[in-house]
Amino acid sequence: MISDQKSALNIVKTVLTADFACEERDFDEEGVVIRQAREIPGRRRFPFREKSLTIVTMGKGVVISCSAGRRRWAKVNLGKLSRDNLFSVYAISRIQKYVARNNQNMHLDLKFICTEDTFKPFASGREIQLILLEGEKLRELSENERFPNALGYGYNPQRPRMVAVVASYRGETAGVAAAAADCDVMWQIGVDTLPEYRNRGIARTMVSTLTENLFEKGVLPYYSTRAVNIASQRTALSLGYHPAWVELYSREIQHDAPHPEDPSS
Repeated sequence: MISDQKSALNIVKTVLTADFACEERDFDEEGVVIRQAREIPGRRRFPFREKSLTIVTMGKGVVISCSAGRRRWAKVNLGKLSRDNLFSVYAISRIQKYVARNNQNMHLDLKFICTEDTFKPFASGREIQLILLEGEKLRELSENERFPNALGYGYNPQRPRMVAVVASYRGETAGVAAAAADCDVMWQIGVDTLPEYRNRGIARTMVSTLTENLFEKGVLPYYSTRAVNIASQRTALSLGYHPAWVELYSREIQHDAPHPEDPSS
């Protein structure tokens, strides 16, 4: 079990170093570094894009990771900006215009982690029943398209959902939360509650149950949300999750695209 924030943040840093082909010190030292994107063992198993541009910070240093053809543009246009300016509306708008040439949009995610010493478990009332699923039963659940944030769109062998919680409210399925094995040491929790069952603590209940399960499995639970999704952030914070990093990244424009926290779909 990952019991404290310091060890958890070290895990995050190690994974992000592989994700963005950089050095761990790049996150600890003030300033901006630009690295060429490469596939490195230990990275989260998201698709490796031919044209990529990601800006990430854990609060101090900023790493810009991009494909080879974008390094010069990033150096000229972004290399001298401060951390705060890189994540400003002006800079994001400028980056958006650049990646739009390749039919891409920019997405901004906040990333949260939880550890044993910060976790605040939440127990639901009697009206909410939970079922924990693993193995073949979870594979069957993955075909349900009503819960894209939790389940993605169909089975993904690169980032399989390892465990899920199905919540029922007064006998009716109300929501699903699931954990995807993004890499060996960090699993991402995604959650959906159907609109008619929101504001009853269902999402909080499901995420709490999954978090405990991931602690038992010895992996670090992390949680992604869009910067504007205040309700989702409140769910994470109420359970003792805390901000770990911010990620701004390019992604191909798709019709009916899933939430950017699931870029593999």
